[in-house]
Amino acid sequence: MSIAQIAARPAGLTRAVTITVAGHFGAAFAALCMPPFYAQILQSSFAAQGSSAALAGWYFTLPTLAAAVANPAWGRLADRIGRRASLMRAHGGLCISFIVTGLARTPLEFAFGLTLQGLLGGTFSASNAYLAEQLAPARLAALLGVMQASARTALFIGPALIGMMSGRADLLQLFLYLALFPGAACVVLYLLPDAGVRAPRRAVVQPSAAAAIASPTADAAGRCGLSAAGLYRLQALFAIGTVLSYPYFVSDLAQRLQIGAATAGLLFGLPHALFLLLAWPLGRQLGFANARVALGWYAALTSAGMLLQASAGTLPALLAGRALMGIGMTGAYLAINTLAAATSTAAQAGRHFGSLEGANKWGAVGAGLLASLLAPSLGYAAPLWLGAALVATLFITLKWKLI
Repeated sequence: MSIAQIAARPAGLTRAVTITVAGHFGAAFAALCMPPFYAQILQSSFAAQGSSAALAGWYFTLPTLAAAVANPAWGRLADRIGRRASLMRAHGGLCISFIVTGLARTPLEFAFGLTLQGLLGGTFSASNAYLAEQLAPARLAALLGVMQASARTALFIGPALIGMMSGRADLLQLFLYLALFPGAACVVLYLLPDAGVRAPRRAVVQPSAAAAIASPTADAAGRCGLSAAGLYRLQALFAIGTVLSYPYFVSDLAQRLQIGAATAGLLFGLPHALFLLLAWPLGRQLGFANARVALGWYAALTSAGMLLQASAGTLPALLAGRALMGIGMTGAYLAINTLAAATSTAAQAGRHFGSLEGANKWGAVGAGLLASLLAPSLGYAAPLWLGAALVATLFITLKWKLI
């Protein structure tokens, strides 16, 4: 490798990382801003065809179920065809699925479009795998926190913006405009020069030197005290507990506290906004050695926040619950990111992050199904109560070392 190539590589890597994060933000904004408003879409666009807002939880489940099935397979394919090509595929697939969803004229077509989003998307795991093949574990852990911040920014801005537009725009047609975000990301990634994968050393080395070369990943995995399979189970449990309230959050606030869609959108995004404020100071306290314990305590804090929301009878109490939940979720996601970096290997980064995101999606699938069963019969606040109990179970599991 020439001196010029060596000098150009950091700049190329920085550009690739920046574009990856920016592209993920656009895709996350497009994918995450609409689910809280599925009930409104069903009422406004398909009410004449017999579609009920109570079915929002089932529609919420469709893309997550499809993603849960597809993401591990896409991850294995990424290890074969290359992580950059896989990331382009994910953005392009999401663009196509948004167009199909925006053109839907029946509830069945709407369901088909949402299912395509899950089947053809997977930008989060594809982005993480693309970063994992080029970065060392410590740097990767930090970048995974940035990726989470990107998703949280989208979750905060997206629902608030859509909530303000809900009375003046056709929500279904917004999917056509949202398709521009992943479409643009796909084009930019295609034009980006391939930074290449960090090449493994091929020189013959002594056993002690070989151990030193492999030590960063091996040492990180040993110090975190958790296997990759165990992390997948914890991710699924945390996802199902926290996502339970998503499908009916806006409807719950409208019924229980008479809060409008715009304000509900802001409240929905509050925990994700707190992620942006707290990720850096909380992340500095996390390392491979203490991430497992930290995940348990942050899960307990998240559960307490959800209990406060479920029992809130006033707006200030609800705000306090959302804030407490936001602090807990921030720490928990950062701990999961650290554990994910510690248990990742460059050779199987696609499979690892595909499986991790698959666990996250299976948790969301379970959450959507449970919410759809609970809300119509027990009220829109019922998913919050169950979610709090499940997240508390994660704390108990880690506290007593059951996994």
